[in-house]
Amino acid sequence: MKPVIVLLSVLFIASFCAAQDLGHFEEVTAGNLFGLGARQMAMGGTGIASSLDGSALYYNPAALARIHRIEFQVGLTHEKYNNESSQTLERHPDSLGLTPILSRAEIDQTKTHLGSLNLTIPVPTYRGSLVVAFGFHRIMSFDRPALLDILDRNDADQIVSTYERETESEGINLYTAGAGVELSPNVSAGLALNVYSGKRRITYDYRYEDETNAYRDGWLKQITEDYIGAAFKGGLLFRPNSKLAIGLTVETPVDWQIEKTWFEDSLSGYDDDISVTKLSGKVEYDLKRPFIIGTGIAYRMRKFTFTGDIEYADWSQMSYGDNPEMALKNDSLQLYYRDVFNIRMGIEYQIPKAGLSLRGGLAVLPLAADKGFYQRNSMTRPLLKNRILNDRVRLSLGMGWLIDRVILLDVAYVRGGHKLDYTAYNNIGAIRDDYYQRIFATVSYRY
Repeated sequence: MKPVIVLLSVLFIASFCAAQDLGHFEEVTAGNLFGLGARQMAMGGTGIASSLDGSALYYNPAALARIHRIEFQVGLTHEKYNNESSQTLERHPDSLGLTPILSRAEIDQTKTHLGSLNLTIPVPTYRGSLVVAFGFHRIMSFDRPALLDILDRNDADQIVSTYERETESEGINLYTAGAGVELSPNVSAGLALNVYSGKRRITYDYRYEDETNAYRDGWLKQITEDYIGAAFKGGLLFRPNSKLAIGLTVETPVDWQIEKTWFEDSLSGYDDDISVTKLSGKVEYDLKRPFIIGTGIAYRMRKFTFTGDIEYADWSQMSYGDNPEMALKNDSLQLYYRDVFNIRMGIEYQIPKAGLSLRGGLAVLPLAADKGFYQRNSMTRPLLKNRILNDRVRLSLGMGWLIDRVILLDVAYVRGGHKLDYTAYNNIGAIRDDYYQRIFATVSYRY
């Protein structure tokens, strides 16, 4: 019975922490944009029609054509990530003789990083506008912890404990170069080459103890995933008058090349008979990401600017390649993922005499994972159930301050999160509540 408990517990924590053991289904590059640009993030992450600085290279390259002076921009990010988990009291009738004890666990992690570097250069032209730009952005962050501490009581009235902790770090960086050009007084177009590169490090600490027969099981596992990929992003910006702007963007699919390496130290057995096992491995494969299409609007009314973006991606179109074993998982990708619409809204109020801008925003960012999914083993027996209780919602506010007409300081505060309900077939159930607080700060110098 104990090996069954151990095996299912390992499968559970893999699902709970969205990591390597369930990596074929939990692809962290699917819809996990960290955010960039303090002005844009303060306004809900909108920027397709409203970007006025070097961050337009990412949001909509066509908006670069509106920048008329050389600009250098640097940005920093700071995040505090919290994870809370609580065991549910519901058990399937086949409960292996265990009665759950209500338990909770909490962990947090704080990180500060260089968020972006942008250089924007207008090119002299006889008419219209041509602007080239180069940028670095920390586009995805994997800095997040997770902790699960479960207590059960068995038929002998002894405590059975399961402790699982995961720590993730690193991220994916975007290196990009592009240009925006005016096609007419009211229409501009842009194109950027996006090169993605980065890694993800994961450490698991798992411990299982049964007081009845002094049985123990545990392992320490470390995984490194290296990512590299490239895509083109094109955009259009239409400005029918001085108040209204409408934008459209399309990013081509990314063929991620992924290399995973891992090693594991595990022990299991009884107090007087403990066995130790060491495992390691490496796998390489490709992951194709679908098209991402976005549209945005910005409307200026006196001292107010209202912005809105909608972004669409069908994550069920992801597919594995360059590895026959991974390609067998493509049907599971189609079952597990869904198409999503990301909706972002923002507002800005300008105080010209003080050189200040006050901002606020809201974003609804559904998780790419489907709301109901059963992973099945080779015997088609359902093992894991994942249910999204609350999709990701992000609130933001911030301000901009123009200093001496050439230096602009922008700051944004963002708070968001989501809640999940996980149930393993061995009847361990948990509610996972993840939330974060992020601060974005950028300084732009124009001359």
